[in-house]
This record gives sequence, structure tokens and C-alpha cells, in this order.
Amino acid sequence: MTKQSPPPDAFTRIVEENYQRVYNVIYRLIEDRQEAEDLTQDTFVNAHRAFRTFRGDSQIYTWLYRIAVNLTKNRLERRARREQAHSYSLDAPVELDQEEQLWRQVEDWSECPAQLVQNWELGELLAAEVSGLRLDYKEVVILRDYEGLSYEEIASVVGCSVQAVKSRLFRARSVLRERLQRYLGEEFQ
Repeated sequence: MTKQSPPPDAFTRIVEENYQRVYNVIYRLIEDRQEAEDLTQDTFVNAHRAFRTFRGDSQIYTWLYRIAVNLTKNRLERRARREQAHSYSLDAPVELDQEEQLWRQVEDWSECPAQLVQNWELGELLAAEVSGLRLDYKEVVILRDYEGLSYEEIASVVGCSVQAVKSRLFRARSVLRERLQRYLGEEFQ
């Protein structure tokens, strides 16, 4: 017996429960709001079309992340082919306009204003450095440290072993530690 597409109200619930998380992952990978919105919609269109092939071996959001990450990788590869003539330094700062920011600042009144500014600057610096990581490192950092997925879930999403996930995460964090050490000095070691 083959699975059918989910009833419209059931799929609506799947979208409502997972839309923001899927969008966040895509946005952090692609760093363009419009493209992230388009890719999020494409993710759910593809998921709806392929729902009958979903075997249930993983949780639904893990399956959705897999679709989202694959679509995003494809879009980034097309973008890279278009921009072959242009090269950008991974160490260059991320240029943002007034309306676009990588992260939202959450006010914490328990800290003094100087500490808040320092934390915000560190968050911006970290976001820029994560943005500058190569894609395979960037995706494991985002899925683990920002989205809170387990090693097993990440392995399922990116299509590699748990050991490979741990290795990529270790290397990515080492790169980040090395880059941030330049800004934070010896006390960061």
C-alpha cells in the first residue's frame, strides 16, 4: 500500500509547525531574505509532492531540513557559477544595510550597557565568522549550535556519518576559535 499525500489540513499543520525553523536554517546558509523565503516555499512544495515517499525513518523536521539544505546547496552552487569572475575574502566584514541584520539583539537588562554593547559586538563578529566558514562547516555549526539538532539528526540532514559530523563540527569550531582569538586576545584560549 502506497502512502498518499497528507490531507490539506495535516500538511498545513506541518508547515505551521516547521516553517520558521526551516526558514531560519536557509537564511543562515544563504544570507538573503528573499532567496530564503523562496527556498522555504520551494522546500514545502517539494515536501508536499514527495510526502508519499517519506518513510518515517526520521522526524518530519529532519526530513524537511534535508530538503531545505539540498535546495540551498543547489542555489548556492548556481550563484557561485554566476559569480565565478568575482572573488570575495572570507575574512572581509559582512556589509549590511540598516534594515538587514544577521541576528536580532535581545535586550538583557541585568547587564550594564557596556556589557550589552560588547556582547552585541561579539555576536556580530561571531555571525560574520560563521558566515565566512566553508559551507560544510557552516551547515553543521548552524544545525548544531543554532538549531540544536543532535549529531544523528545532522548526519541525516547533511547525508554523512555521525563521526563526520563530529569531525566537521570540531574543525569548524577550531577555525572559529582561531579567528576570534585575534579579536579577544589570550584570555579566549
